[in-house]
Amino acid sequence: MLFRSTCTADVNLTVTHSDSAAGTCPLVVTRTYMVKDACLNSATAVHTILVQDTTAPSITGSIPTTTVEGCTAAAAPAAVTTVAALEALGLTIADACTVDANLTVTHSDSAAGTCPLVITRTYTVKDACLNSATVVHTIRIQDTTAPTILGVIPVATVEGCTAAAAPAAVTTVAALEALGLTIADACTLDRSEEHTSELQSHLNLVCRLLLE
Repeated sequence: MLFRSTCTADVNLTVTHSDSAAGTCPLVVTRTYMVKDACLNSATAVHTILVQDTTAPSITGSIPTTTVEGCTAAAAPAAVTTVAALEALGLTIADACTVDANLTVTHSDSAAGTCPLVITRTYTVKDACLNSATVVHTIRIQDTTAPTILGVIPVATVEGCTAAAAPAAVTTVAALEALGLTIADACTLDRSEEHTSELQSHLNLVCRLLLE
């Protein structure tokens, strides 16, 4: 930009300015320069300055893996919704332009596997200008509760000479329940539960065979 005065040398011209600001992301600063000559005649020029925050929030530290008892993703602890709550999980969060109280926290969950079911919870922290950073919380949902077995199997008496005379072992929960038991599991449906001789021994199920 070129300024000229017919009567006042450039070095004797005075320059002042005033600023006005408006908006966010970007903040627009309108800077108005005023050039005056020795006789106080003036001219103005405007400089527009865009102040933009393009820096994402900083997240340092990590959230320890959480292990909980359960069967499905519903057993996962509730997601937190504030920066203060995230920091209580072991993180340090800061932003150059947005105070913690104005940072937004959202999350998304994805699930994979069984025994354990692993929930990958991704938190996104976003500032006022929509710059964002992420951090992951791993949640392991593990079923550690054994099936419950109620009742006893009545003694069976068969004709025979050796153990070969014993009736064939049953192989399903339905068949075991038909022998007089009630069987349930918090996480597994009956049709997925299997009978083995080792399981029967472990759960102290006794079926005495009286061989004649």
